[in-house]
Amino acid sequence: KAHRPDLGLLALRVVFGLFIFLSGVDKLMGGGAMFQEIGSSMGTFGITWEPKFWGLLSALTESLGGLCILLGIFFRPAALLLVFNMVVASVAMAKIQGAPDHSSMDAFMRWLGNVATPVYFLAVFLALLFLGAGKYAIQKKGGGGGARTTRE
Repeated sequence: KAHRPDLGLLALRVVFGLFIFLSGVDKLMGGGAMFQEIGSSMGTFGITWEPKFWGLLSALTESLGGLCILLGIFFRPAALLLVFNMVVASVAMAKIQGAPDHSSMDAFMRWLGNVATPVYFLAVFLALLFLGAGKYAIQKKGGGGGARTTRE
């Protein structure tokens, strides 16, 4: 019973780390046009310089950060970078989608689905940032691996 929270953290790490890793790899495989599209999200914050650079940075953050979350290495730095990435994605998606469409339940649910996904990831990575990787992480010290650093 004492390790149930650690098993919960492992489940969150595996599921969300894998999904964000695959999302990042997909973006990396999209190449320059994909980087341009993703990087243009920084325009939401008034940053229009080199969108391809920002898109590549986002794709690398998702792929390498997702792998770090999944494995429990360099955990807190990876979680922090993913939090920033998801803040940008959430704000940009909300701006792109505009105000919710209340004309029908289907239209509203489509809007909610488009805006909610990056917010879900933001919430999970923010929680993991504060909770740590748990006992079943590869790296226990240095990069913010597990909360426990002594043997039990």
